[in-house]
Amino acid sequence: MRQQQVLCAFDLGTTGVKAGILTADGELIVSTYREYGVVYPAPGWVEQSVDAMWQAQCEASRQLINCCNIDPRQVLAVGISSQRATFVPLDRHGNPLTRFIGWQDRRSIEQCAEMERRLGAERYYRIAGMPIEPTASVSKILWLKENQPEIFEQTSQFASTQNVHLRQMGVAEAPCDLPCAAYMGLLDVDRLEWSAELLEALEIPAEKMPPLTPSCTRVGEISPAAAEATGLAAGTPLVVAGGDLQVAGLGMGISQPGLVSVGIGTGGGVLIYLERPLRHPQRALNCLPHAAPGAWEMEGICLASGAAYKWYRDTLSQLEKASAAALDLEAYDLLNAEAARAAPGAGGVLVMPAMAGSGAPNWYSKARGVVLGLSLATDKKQLTRAVLEGICLEIRWMLEAAQALGTPIREVRIWGGAAKSDLWNQIAADVYGVPAARTAVPEAGLVGAAICAGVGVGVFSNVQEGVDNMVRIERRYQPDPKLRPRYDELFDLYKTVYRLLKDGGVFERLSELV
Repeated sequence: MRQQQVLCAFDLGTTGVKAGILTADGELIVSTYREYGVVYPAPGWVEQSVDAMWQAQCEASRQLINCCNIDPRQVLAVGISSQRATFVPLDRHGNPLTRFIGWQDRRSIEQCAEMERRLGAERYYRIAGMPIEPTASVSKILWLKENQPEIFEQTSQFASTQNVHLRQMGVAEAPCDLPCAAYMGLLDVDRLEWSAELLEALEIPAEKMPPLTPSCTRVGEISPAAAEATGLAAGTPLVVAGGDLQVAGLGMGISQPGLVSVGIGTGGGVLIYLERPLRHPQRALNCLPHAAPGAWEMEGICLASGAAYKWYRDTLSQLEKASAAALDLEAYDLLNAEAARAAPGAGGVLVMPAMAGSGAPNWYSKARGVVLGLSLATDKKQLTRAVLEGICLEIRWMLEAAQALGTPIREVRIWGGAAKSDLWNQIAADVYGVPAARTAVPEAGLVGAAICAGVGVGVFSNVQEGVDNMVRIERRYQPDPKLRPRYDELFDLYKTVYRLLKDGGVFERLSELV
């Protein structure tokens, strides 16, 4: 049995949970993964089972302990990273009154319009650090108030996924970390407290909001019941890590100015380190607390980046899926190899991956996915490459918005599924026009949660020490200057097409057909 002391991390994502055991010097000893379902009860609604998510976490945890030669008592602390904006109303006994209402849920467009009438778009952004749009929890809290008032009245607390899972692990009065609290849409980003002005204007009782705590805070310990369910040891310290994008940023070493993380998961996200709050004059990017206590970050969100590629795999790539299964490979590996055979620019094919609406920097929920430039000469490899390039072009628009404020970007670090592909990383460097890098452990959420856990129990004196110990760059990708004119032209075309479709009412008319 290995006698080294280790850290345990959970990363509760949109479609599944990852669990990992890591050493304090950044070695990922073992990781496991369990999927959980997403429910779509009505058009635009996205929900998840509270019980199913907990069951998946328990299964991932038990497998983690069983498949590594580690005594659970060697785990120094557990850190939890969780999807943001997803929430559930709890009754006074802590029982869920509904399923989790997901961050991708768009049922509350009318409530967003009401928020703008009551507060004004600029005033809301100034307080909350984000634009008024359906991703944040607040508009869906208002939807419950208007459409299911009995649930609103019974609600003792609107709890984030982090709150709920901490409760399940043994913390009776579980707090909400600041990164997740920001995405509930009611946080004063400068003061780092619930905004009395927003709560009063929207008529949401302050007592229905959970208590707040910074990331990297020890908040309790694993209960005997949770120990039996997860295989971890009772009494193991529990540490708040935070919202998934901020925690993954730490796992990529985004702890000083000039560094940017780009994550490609179900959605996608850009995170830029800030030493102090900085708002975008057109409200294009969010300004929120970082998982590094005392720091902030500027971010942009893609609503369906990896999900768009997954749709492409599942809908238009059945041959690759079947071949990959026969060869014991991932279908994405075959698709990426296919895309590598196409020239940069994909033969003039342009893909806009706005299949769940447009996130930053445009924040337009009625946007739709676009494939443009098809001809009889277009082949599959060009179409596949166009999907990858389109996702990178969407992210470049966010980087451009940040650079327009004078924010330096000297290196982009890529995590998520895209980080595994040399092709994706090189396309990213070429499209962004700055060096790209991937870390030795691509599971950035696990690394970041482990850093927070280590800080919470004193393994590291601060976040920077944790980053220095646990984050290592494995490979860097330099942009090809010869490709810059081509990608500049393609990027300009991408923005032009988007604006024509939006300003011409095409997106709106298409959304009305659903």
